[in-house]
Amino acid sequence: MEQSKEPTGESMSGRESLALIRDMISRAKGDFRSQAFYFLLWGWIILAGSLGHFLLLHVELTARPEWAWAVIAVGVIASFVKGARDGRTEEVRTYPNRVYSTIWMVFLANYFLIIYFLSADPHYLTPLVLLLAAGSTFLSGCVLRFPPLKYGGYFIWALAIAAFLLPLAWQLLATAAAVAGGYLVPGYLLKNSGEDS
Repeated sequence: MEQSKEPTGESMSGRESLALIRDMISRAKGDFRSQAFYFLLWGWIILAGSLGHFLLLHVELTARPEWAWAVIAVGVIASFVKGARDGRTEEVRTYPNRVYSTIWMVFLANYFLIIYFLSADPHYLTPLVLLLAAGSTFLSGCVLRFPPLKYGGYFIWALAIAAFLLPLAWQLLATAAAVAGGYLVPGYLLKNSGEDS
């Protein structure tokens, strides 16, 4: 009888371990779905900024059409508030969470370097930022194991190559298309993904 109970105890331990792993994976997936907020927020903001810049450039309402990008301030504030609130309620910071955060911190560091060094000669600024966005989006899809983000990365990458060949004004439309297909579509799919995604 004792011999028959021992394997049962080991089996229970295995099930408990499996339940623990499943619980951690479930929490990680829940955390990842919350990341859809950032893809949607920045997708709409960049879409508004690029289309606004393009329209102001062509209707000539102002001598500073680049002011359309002032909308970025909304994204910075919203991201800061969301990040601070999530940080207070976060129970467990998993390894994938840390990798995901690192990907976008590296993106931001490289983004500011590109802005600083290419602001005087902006022809390649937009294509290079799109390349950064493509890589970060693709890697996010790998970490989250969410294929639509990988495809979004490919889509942005293709438009980054096209942007190298376009004049500055049309690069704005390439940017708008890139975030629509690379951020917004996967962002909404991620937001609406079920427990088993």
